[in-house]
Amino acid sequence: PPPELDRRLDEVAAEVFAAMRPRHAERVEPVVRQVDGTYAIGPLALSSRALAKELAGCSRALLFVATLGAEVDTLLRRLSVLGSADALIAQAVAASLIETYCDRVQAALLPDLNAAGYALRFAPGYGDLPLAVQRPLLAALDARRTAGVALLDSDLMAPSKTISAIIGIRDII
Repeated sequence: PPPELDRRLDEVAAEVFAAMRPRHAERVEPVVRQVDGTYAIGPLALSSRALAKELAGCSRALLFVATLGAEVDTLLRRLSVLGSADALIAQAVAASLIETYCDRVQAALLPDLNAAGYALRFAPGYGDLPLAVQRPLLAALDARRTAGVALLDSDLMAPSKTISAIIGIRDII
């Protein structure tokens, strides 16, 4: 990019970095396949063919939520009201940062969980797993208290740069 755009990208990214207050909550639960083909993962009763494929070979699952924090939402709203390209840059930076944060937390947990690896991060609303699964998932994690994540009436999360997931754990043999 031209030098002035490159400088602007760095400045907006620095604003997002300064605003973020990343937090997460996790809980490991056994994966139990029920006779009817559904799965019980701790307090969750799930019926999803796509998730079942991801859980193949997993005896445990990580219930997970991570957020960059409400301060990033405040920054994104402020930049959006200004109507500049900075809002688009900040959205892209924040989206990348939440994914990177999730990757780092998962990698740090691998040794502690005696795990060989993880299945895909499978989020409510993805594939045939209903978005309504957000409610019991976040309740199981006590997400409001532990990570500062609230659930809106639409089953979307606040802050907006938040990821929730069910992640199959592949055990070391």
